[in-house]
Amino acid sequence: MERPPLMASKRCPHCGQWSAHQHQPDDRCEHCQELLDPFGPERAAQMEKAWKWELPPMMLLPIPPTDPAWLRGLKYLVRGGQLLFAATVSFIVWFLTTLAG
Repeated sequence: MERPPLMASKRCPHCGQWSAHQHQPDDRCEHCQELLDPFGPERAAQMEKAWKWELPPMMLLPIPPTDPAWLRGLKYLVRGGQLLFAATVSFIVWFLTTLAG
């Protein structure tokens, strides 16, 4: 036997009526069709931007597709060296913090 999903309700800030609420930023009032959380979509976009992490561009050598093949190959080798260096430094930092307790 399947259990029904947990239900929540929230009071609409526009009309004051209670509506089912699924804790989504785009939940709407069952009575007036306004957003139950007026700042929900904006807050969701900010959270999405905060959780999206990108590698800073200066950390890795850029390899544009317009470069000749031999130059791209050389840049891939340099990028591999950069990543190997970063991995080595990360391992040393991990090892030292593990020793420190």
